[in-house]
Amino acid sequence: MRVIIAGAGEIGWYVAEVISADGHDVTLIDDDDEKIRQVASDLDVQCLCGSAASAAILEQAQVARADLFVAVTGRDDTNLVSASLARKLGAARSIARVDEVIYRKAPQISYLEHFGIDELVSPEMLAALELASVVRNPGTLAVEHFARGALEMQQFVADRGARHVGKPLTELSLPEGVRIASIQRGGQFLIPTGHDHVDHGDLLTLIGKTEQVVEARSGFESDKPASQKVVIMGGGHTALSLARRLRSHSYRLTVIEHDPDRCQMLAAILSTATILNGDGTKLSFLKEERIDNADFFISTTASDEANILSAMQAKNLGVKKVLVVIHRPDYADLMERLGIDRAVSPRAVMAHEMLSWLRKDSVSVLARIENGRAEILELLVKGEDFVGKTLRQVTLPAGCLVLTLQRPEEISVPAADTVFQLEDIILVICLPQVRKEVVRLITGKA
Repeated sequence: MRVIIAGAGEIGWYVAEVISADGHDVTLIDDDDEKIRQVASDLDVQCLCGSAASAAILEQAQVARADLFVAVTGRDDTNLVSASLARKLGAARSIARVDEVIYRKAPQISYLEHFGIDELVSPEMLAALELASVVRNPGTLAVEHFARGALEMQQFVADRGARHVGKPLTELSLPEGVRIASIQRGGQFLIPTGHDHVDHGDLLTLIGKTEQVVEARSGFESDKPASQKVVIMGGGHTALSLARRLRSHSYRLTVIEHDPDRCQMLAAILSTATILNGDGTKLSFLKEERIDNADFFISTTASDEANILSAMQAKNLGVKKVLVVIHRPDYADLMERLGIDRAVSPRAVMAHEMLSWLRKDSVSVLARIENGRAEILELLVKGEDFVGKTLRQVTLPAGCLVLTLQRPEEISVPAADTVFQLEDIILVICLPQVRKEVVRLITGKA
C-alpha cells in the first residue's frame, strides 16, 4: 500500500522504518532539509522537503493515490490541517497525531468530524494505555485492547465463592458495556448463551469498555483487591493520561514532577492524587518520600536515561514493580537485565497502531482465543441481512456472539432492539466452523 507520513521526527522516522519494512511504499514529508537528507540515506523510503500543511506539497507527493496519510509532526495544529487536506485531496484514509487531550475529547465539537479525519491518535496516550493495563491486570492471563483502548479483553480464572459463580448468566448484573465472550471449562470451550453459568476454575474471557471490564471482573473474584500505591515520575502527557486511567479507589496515586507550575496544573486536575515537586532521579528524594512502600513505580519523562535511573533506584529501594517509558525501542532488550519489569515505547506502540490500520479490511481478525478455538473479528456492516435490522431480527449461527458496536464517537454493547446501520463496525466472537457464514451475513462478502 502507499503511505505518506508527515513529520520526520522520532515518531515519524520510526513509523516509516517499520511500515516500509512491512513491504509498504512510504513517502516521508518534512520541512527540515537536514532531517530529509538523513532519512533518505538511512531508510528505503521516498522523501520530500516541504510543509505537509501545503496543498501543493501534498499534490507533489501524489496524495490522491495514498491508501493512508499519517500526520505525526510535533505540532497538533499542523497535523490536523495536513490530515484534513490529505483527505480532501483524495487520500483513502488519514490519521492525525494529537497530544493535547482537548482535541480528542472537546465537549463543544468533534475535531475528528470537523476536519474530516479518520482517526486522532496520541503515542503518549497509547503508551499510557499499555502501562495502565499492566497495573490494573497483574494476575490476568491475557489482555488485549481494541478501538484505540476504549475496549478491553481480559482472560482470567473465576474464584470459588465469588458472587457471580454458579448463577445463570441471565441473572448476573454485569455492568452495561460488558460481555462474557467465552468460557473454558477443562477441555470444553463455550461461547455462552444466557442459560450457561460460570463455575469456579473456569477460564473466562470478558470484553467491553475498559473501566466496566475491571468492574465486571470483581464479580468473579472472591477477595476484594487491596488499595495499591502507584508512583508516577513525570508530569507530561503520558503521566497525565496514565493517572486519569488509574483514578479510582483502588489506587493511591503519587506524581513526581520537577516543574512547580506543572505541579499546580496537575494538582487542579488530579484532585485525589499526591503531587510532589522534586527530582525523581535523586535517591535522597525517593527515600525522603518513602517510595520504598510503593507497589508500582512508573517513570514517564522525556529522558530515557532519567527513566531508567529512577526506576533502578526505586527497585533497589524495594518497590515491587517498576515500569518505564523508553523513547528508543532498541533499549527494550536491556530492561530485563537491569531489573526493570516492563518497558513501553511510544514509537513502537504508534507503529503497531499504524500497521493495524494498514491491515484493516471489511474483515479483520483482532485476536485468537485459546490457540484458535475462537476468533474475535472486527466486521464492517454491509450485508443486506444486517443493515436496517435489529439484533433480535438477525439469525446468527450457534457459536457466534455479537460483542460490541462502534460508531463515530460511540461504542456500545448492542441490545436486542439495536438497529444496525450501513458501515457500522461490530466485534463478534465466533468458532472457526461458522466464521464464513458470519462474515457473509454481516459484510455481504462470500
